[in-house]
Amino acid sequence: MEFPNVEAVHDEALRSAIDLLDDPAAEPWREGWAVRGGDGDVILSIAIDEAKREKAAAAL
Repeated sequence: MEFPNVEAVHDEALRSAIDLLDDPAAEPWREGWAVRGGDGDVILSIAIDEAKREKAAAAL
């Protein structure tokens, strides 16, 4: 999947990390979410705390 810019990558990664919060099967591994480039290097990561904050803010 390609994105037009880093902001779009961040938004998609954050959405995925928030989805991970609701997945009980993922709980043991729930530390964050990383996006890897085609070469396998991490290009962006979302800490689980950021996902929790964003989810709480969206609920207001």
